[in-house]
Amino acid sequence: MNKLDRIIERLQKRNPIPLLCPNGIWDLELTKEIEDLSEQQLETNEKTPFVLPQAATSGLLLWNDDLVKSHNISQDLSNEIGSFWHGLMHRREGDFSNAKYWYSKVGDHPVYDSLYEKAWQLSEVVRPWEKWDPYQFIDAVEHVVANGLEETGEGEQLRQIQILEMNLFLQYSLSTKTFVR
Repeated sequence: MNKLDRIIERLQKRNPIPLLCPNGIWDLELTKEIEDLSEQQLETNEKTPFVLPQAATSGLLLWNDDLVKSHNISQDLSNEIGSFWHGLMHRREGDFSNAKYWYSKVGDHPVYDSLYEKAWQLSEVVRPWEKWDPYQFIDAVEHVVANGLEETGEGEQLRQIQILEMNLFLQYSLSTKTFVR
């Protein structure tokens, strides 16, 4: 197992799963490991555009709850995947209107079909949407956070969807060639 795979496995095994709006970095040592990944370690195939490894780094840092360092990268990525990570970072910091702005720049992303297909199985909130709607998800997260419901069943479901979302977009960021819809 290579360094990138070990980092991803560690993030996937986090217990408890990350909060919707974290209070601080989960693991400072892991941030250092993520920052030490070379561009070559992040390129999973020869056709990966240069910007996708940067997006993957932003996503890994965000999954580790390092919002500041993730933001420093995603704000400089001028494409839909950079806008996704940028929007997710603002959602996780509790800046919900700014999150919606950045999600508006993502458009109808190919990851959304798979995300909806899996998310509606986790939450009754998502089922009636008929397709993935990042704005409704932001509203659901805002409701949970504003009402102190992160540790409830509703909050847990949204946290599981957030992990699913980060997993799928990380996979996309690492390699569009291997992305499965």
